Amino acid sequence: MSIMVNSSKTPTGKAKKGQVAVRVDSCSVKACFPRSYCNKGQIKLATGISLVDGWESKASQLQRRLQIELEDGKLDDGEGNFDLGRYNDILKEYGLQARLRLVKSESVTSDGQLPPKPELSTLEIWDIYCEYKKNRDLAITTYHQEFRGVYYRAIKQAIEAVGENNPLGVHNWLLENRNHKTVKEVLSQLSKAYRIAMKQKLVPTDLYDGMSENIQIKRKPKVINQSDDIENDADILDGRRAYTWDEVQIILDYVEMNYSHWLNYLKFKFLTGCRPGEAAGLWWRDVKWEHENIVFDRSYDYRLGVHKPTKNEHARIFPMPKYGELWNLLKSLPQGEPNDTVFKSKSGKKISSHIFQTTWLGREKSQKGIITELIKQGKLTKYLPPYNTRHTFINHQINVIGVAPHVVNDWCEHSEKVSKQCYRQTDTRITPGYGIPATTTQQAQQQSEIDLLREQMKQQQELINKLLQDRDK
Repeated sequence: MSIMVNSSKTPTGKAKKGQVAVRVDSCSVKACFPRSYCNKGQIKLATGISLVDGWESKASQLQRRLQIELEDGKLDDGEGNFDLGRYNDILKEYGLQARLRLVKSESVTSDGQLPPKPELSTLEIWDIYCEYKKNRDLAITTYHQEFRGVYYRAIKQAIEAVGENNPLGVHNWLLENRNHKTVKEVLSQLSKAYRIAMKQKLVPTDLYDGMSENIQIKRKPKVINQSDDIENDADILDGRRAYTWDEVQIILDYVEMNYSHWLNYLKFKFLTGCRPGEAAGLWWRDVKWEHENIVFDRSYDYRLGVHKPTKNEHARIFPMPKYGELWNLLKSLPQGEPNDTVFKSKSGKKISSHIFQTTWLGREKSQKGIITELIKQGKLTKYLPPYNTRHTFINHQINVIGVAPHVVNDWCEHSEKVSKQCYRQTDTRITPGYGIPATTTQQAQQQSEIDLLREQMKQQQELINKLLQDRDK
């Protein structure tokens, strides 16, 4: 890859003699200073610019600034050496940070040979690998939380403890200071990072080859606290993990009286069985009034403040019959622009499921919780996490209303078998039911008609008997 950003180019695309270039070099953006500036060869320095959309603009700004500094002689430390401290200060002015070391290339030794390229550090290899993964198959949340978070910190701390180029030391330190599951994943990903670097001819060998294979993960029994907000559908059909529809109404009535700003968000979750992030990530363009349905197309991660695809990474359709309960709920809200969020917090910002979790459970001393307070009042008998609004909807539709399980799965997508279609197709004539199921009402009506017929027949028989008695007299 040979993208360059500079103010003046020759017909070959290279910088003119005496020009600074900020370009992609060895899978990262580097500042390359002209050979004429240093008689020992061309100097290349990391810039800290990430290869994301729009990087060229920042690179261009940095190039112009470095060119001015170079021409004014401000990058010389006064003894003919490159002033690395001054360069670092410039990066900070642009909000950049890089692990800096002088890299001189293309200088020729006394025997006319190019010197060997300096090897990259483990963290530099990890940075390259993260950018590679980010631009391919890595979810944005996994990128930030795991690769740039948990894994990066583990690698950095291990290297600080045992030193660079000490893979066995890193392996042992991780086993002593991290859980085995994390260690196995870190070492596996490090090996993959080195293999990618080998293909790019950045390193000669994979220092972590096979190190993760013999690590045994000690599995402990999973303990789930009642207060845990766990996005797990493993027990989605367990009726014990759901509220009854009468209990749903008790919860909604209490919320309307005490936490009215949460009412629409909570009611929407009960009426659709969607995941918390899907409710928070709903935009007005996803509400299809003309088709009488909603499209769940994204989820919002409040921790990172980003939207991402749904858990199974494709959109699904949820029915919204005209003038039905769900339709009326959304119609009651102020309609926004297509990309506006439907449900917002009390302050008008995006919904945070963490804050709602606190409202739902409460704090031990400072704040009452919705469910804990209703339990104290004797109106509810059990605590279930906010995520279980999903369990409640699914169980109500299947076990009370009598909707076929595969239809409910199309609406909520709780099966492990994921359809590969972009949109799930189901019979749009089937719609969710709430409260007393229609089948129960019909059965009650039919039973009432039978009882009426029986009463009429009884009266007729009594009349016949009376007439027969009068005739015999």
